[in-house]
Amino acid sequence: MNDDMQEGGTGRNGRASRLTLLCRGATASNRLSRLSSDEPLLPKEALRARLLAGRLRASDAVFSAPEIAARETAAFLSAAPAPCDALRDVDYGRWNGRRIDEIAAEDPFGLREWMTDPASAPHGGESFEAVRARCAAWLDGQHGAGGHRLAVTHAVVLKIVLAHVLQAPLTAVWRADIEPLGLMTLTSDGRRWALRFFGAHPDPASG
Repeated sequence: MNDDMQEGGTGRNGRASRLTLLCRGATASNRLSRLSSDEPLLPKEALRARLLAGRLRASDAVFSAPEIAARETAAFLSAAPAPCDALRDVDYGRWNGRRIDEIAAEDPFGLREWMTDPASAPHGGESFEAVRARCAAWLDGQHGAGGHRLAVTHAVVLKIVLAHVLQAPLTAVWRADIEPLGLMTLTSDGRRWALRFFGAHPDPASG
C-alpha cells in the first residue's frame, strides 16, 4: 500500500487521493506584469522544468491546461499529458496581454471593481466566480480517483482553487503569491479536499 493510501484514511468510496497542482513555467508575461496571453515558456524554463520533473513524486496521471506554456511544462512530466479545459487560464477579455499599469491608467474603476468583486468581469471575459465554479466541478470529479495525480495550470487558477478548498473569499487571491513552477498539494478522503502543501518547490536550478 502506498503512502497516498495510508494518509488521512478513506472516504465513502474507499479510495484516498492526492492531487498536486503545478504552476506552469514562466513566460514573457511574468516578466512584464502582463495578464497572461497564450505564449510559450521562456527559454530558461525548459531546464528548470526538466530538473523539477526529476524531483517530483511519481504520478498516476498528468493533466494540462490547454495554453502553450502549460502544455510545454506538462511535456516534461509525462509523454502524454491529458488536456484539461477546466484548468484553463482566466479569460481576461479585452485585458488579455495588457500590463496591469496600463489597465490602471486606462480603466482604474474597472480594475478596482475586478479586484474587489469576484463576480465582476469589467474586461468582458470571465469572473473569478466563474473560474471557481468550473474548477470546483472538476475537483469534485477527482474524488475517489486514488493514487497521485498531477495537473499543470496557472498561478491565478491555483490561487482560486486554494481559496475554494479553504472556503476563503475569492479576494484572498490578492493575498497569496506563487512563483512559476510553484505547487499546491491536496488530499481527498473521497468526500472533501484538504490542503497538504502550498508554496515553492526547492529551486531546481540550485540542485
